[in-house]
Formats: sequence, C-alpha cells, structure tokens
Amino acid sequence: MRKNPKISIITVVKNGMPFLEDCLLSFKKQKYKYKELIVVYSKSEDNTLDILMKNKFIDKVIVDENSSNLYSSINKGILSCKGDLIGILHSDDIFYSDDILNKIAANYIKNKFDIGYGDIIISQKNNLSKVIRTWTSSLKSNKSFKYGWMPPHTSLFISNDLKNLHYSNKYSISSDYEYLIKVFKKSKKKVYFNFCTTIMRTGGLSNAKLFLKFKEDIQISKKYFKFNYIVILLKVIRKLYQFGSFNKSIKKNKYLINFFNSKYNFITNTNQIMSRKKFILSAFNMAFLAYVHNKISFNRKSLFLWPDGILSKLLLKKKKIPGRKLLSQIDNNGDFKNVYLISSFNTKNISYIKKKFSNKRFHFIEAPFGNSEIIFNTIKIQLVNIKPNSLILLGIPTPKQEEIASKISNILSSFKIICLGGAISYNSRETEIPPKFFETYFESIWRLQNDTFRRSSRLLLSILIFIKRSFFGEYKNM
Repeated sequence: MRKNPKISIITVVKNGMPFLEDCLLSFKKQKYKYKELIVVYSKSEDNTLDILMKNKFIDKVIVDENSSNLYSSINKGILSCKGDLIGILHSDDIFYSDDILNKIAANYIKNKFDIGYGDIIISQKNNLSKVIRTWTSSLKSNKSFKYGWMPPHTSLFISNDLKNLHYSNKYSISSDYEYLIKVFKKSKKKVYFNFCTTIMRTGGLSNAKLFLKFKEDIQISKKYFKFNYIVILLKVIRKLYQFGSFNKSIKKNKYLINFFNSKYNFITNTNQIMSRKKFILSAFNMAFLAYVHNKISFNRKSLFLWPDGILSKLLLKKKKIPGRKLLSQIDNNGDFKNVYLISSFNTKNISYIKKKFSNKRFHFIEAPFGNSEIIFNTIKIQLVNIKPNSLILLGIPTPKQEEIASKISNILSSFKIICLGGAISYNSRETEIPPKFFETYFESIWRLQNDTFRRSSRLLLSILIFIKRSFFGEYKNM
C-alpha cells in the first residue's frame, strides 16, 4: 500500500446547473493532495459542459452517450479510476468539510479496509443549511441487511480490490441497495468512520418514483432474503427514524460558508449592477417570500432584489421601490447591445421597450399561457440564440418569471435578467398607475380591480404560505 493512498471521486452529471459548481468547489477545497476527480458527463441542455471544461483540476471527463441510467455511468467512472480508494460525490452534493478525504485516507492507512462508510446529512434542495434528515450509521455485519439496515450509499468508499463489482443496470432507482449488499458480502474488512462525510440535497421523489423504488427494493430483497417483505418494511421504518433531527440547522464554518445561502443582496437603482456579467434582479415582496424564497434553484451570488411591497418596510425597514421605477432607471447607454423581452404579446408594451432602448437591437420572445415548464419548453429553442451580455426583461407573473430566470441562467454563460412582472404595463400606460396611497402600501389590493377572483385567491394563498413559512423560521437571516 502506498504511503499516501490515492482517492478517486466519481461525479455523474447531466443538466447539473446550478449545483454542479458547488460540487466541484467542494472537491477542489479538499485539503488532501492525493486525489482525482472523474466526471461522467451525459449530454445536457444547460451549460454543464462549459463549467466542466473551465475547471482544469478535473482529472478526466468521460462523455457518456450510451448509458441507460445513473448506475451505468457510475460503472464507467469506476473503470477509469486509478485510486486506492473510490468514492462518489453526486453533482448536487458537497463534502461535509474540507478535510473529509484527509480523514478517510488516515483511516485507510490505519485499518486497511475494503469498505468504509459514515454518516450523511440530507438538506433542502435550495438551502444546504436546512436539515431535512440525518442518516447516522454504525458498524454492522452482513446479517444486518436482513433487518432492513443499510449504510448511506453516498458515504461509501471502496478499495480498488472491489473495483470489479459493478452496479446492476436492471434497476433505475434501487441499484445502490443491491450494490451495498454485494460489496458487504465480498469485503473482508469493514470500517465505520463515525463522522459525517456528505451533505446531500434532497431529490424529492414523486409518488410514481416512490412506488418504483419500493417495487425494486422488493425485487432485490427477494434475491437475498427469505422474508423479503418484512426486510423492506423494516427498511422503511429505519428511514422514518432519520427525520428525528428535522428543522435543525448545520453550524456554519469557513468551509461551509462557500455553499450556504448568503444574505440577499438589495439594490435601489438598476444601474448599480448593470455592469455585472451575471445577475438576476427580482422584487422582494409577498409573492417572492411565498413562492420563490428557497423554492427556486438560484445561484445566490447572482441574485439581487429590490424592496417592493409593504413587507420590505416591515421586514427590511427599506422604502418600497416600484418596479416601473427600476425599469425607467436603466441607462440606455449601457454596455449591452441587445434587449430581449419575454412576455405575452402586447403591442403597447413592445412599443414602449423598443422606444426606451431605441439604440439597441430589440428581440421579442412570446411566452405562451401556462406554467413555467410549458413556457420554458416553448421558448428554449430561442434562448440558446441569446447574444452574450444581453439585457433580458421578463414580463411574466411571479413565480413563473423567477423560475424561467433560473432556467435561463443555467443555459447562458452571461446574463442580465430583470423580472419585471407587470411593471412594463404601467410604463407603457397599458395599465393605470395606482394612487399614491396604494402605490406606497397596498398596490396588490389596487390590482384586484382587474381579474379579481384570480388575484384575490392568489393574494390570500400568498398570505397563508407566508404565515406558515414564517412560523417555521424560514425567513431568518435574510
């Protein structure tokens, strides 16, 4: 065995933005020097490949065009590994600290294990510091599997001697379960690390996928255990226990601060950020807090807000700024050459934007009626043609416009996106500007005179969601 064992990490990625950058940074920041990163890349619709090509510390990028699922891709990664130890870091996840690989290498030198495993934390998808559940393990024998036990797969490190064991292509969700059973049977020396190795973002399995996972678990357990239904029942019960730490937060440190959501950046004038290569600008109001905050996958470093609505006064002690004012402020002589308006078709709005940015090239992309997925799937062919350093104006209701903004930011290497909602209609005089009192305090009530039922229902729901999320402390440290 080498004095300094080499550790190979496999990351499989397809459409990995925006979390892939955190994953790569987490590997890069590991203090252990004798490491390699093997990335197995499948064709993506976002700028995943651009990000991979920019990070020169990646030892190898395997372009995978044939694999049927995640596990086939992992198998390809394993075959390319040169390390004494092999582990997995999914493209949504990060290591718990910057000395994880140091600890694992030291443990390997001391114990010469075939397989080692630890604990993991499972967090909210858009907020790594918010714990959903903790998966704490312990040192167990092979017999423990028949009592529903299994260690967290993403904490597993295997020695190179087990490299010939592969994941089955037969299962689309549960192949890791069978793989763990196989490597435990094959290994002679097992070690429990007794520390957390990984923070894993929750994937949020749909009901259909939960049923498929249950079905596949039953099929696998039937191959290895006599009372397979009891085994799977116990497996489910053990997982429920992991929710005991629900709503606990992870303490920040110098390493984790790179990945945890930072406080929001607020501006009062659009031109404060127009020179930036990347930004998304949105309104901080009731709708944002109810439907957008920690629900949509933004890169926080690129997200800016302006105070809008009565909540900006109550929560931030900041004076409200109407979106129409932000739009009026934009310097027409900025360094962007193209302006893209993404909204429903409205002659007055289009004419206003054309006139305001008369010295720029204007492009209109019509957003169809429907949810954000329908809108994005309709317009995405046109989005790839957006010129670098362009200004993109979104005139779509919240949260659809923020969801679209997030998706656009995952496609483009540079973007200046402003989520304006109905502000354009005010400036174009398509919609009457509210009186001063309503403008300052209750503009959402003023808007109820048009499309009253839909707007009233939405406002009431926003208030209820805000109250619920406030009760659970989701708006702390904004």
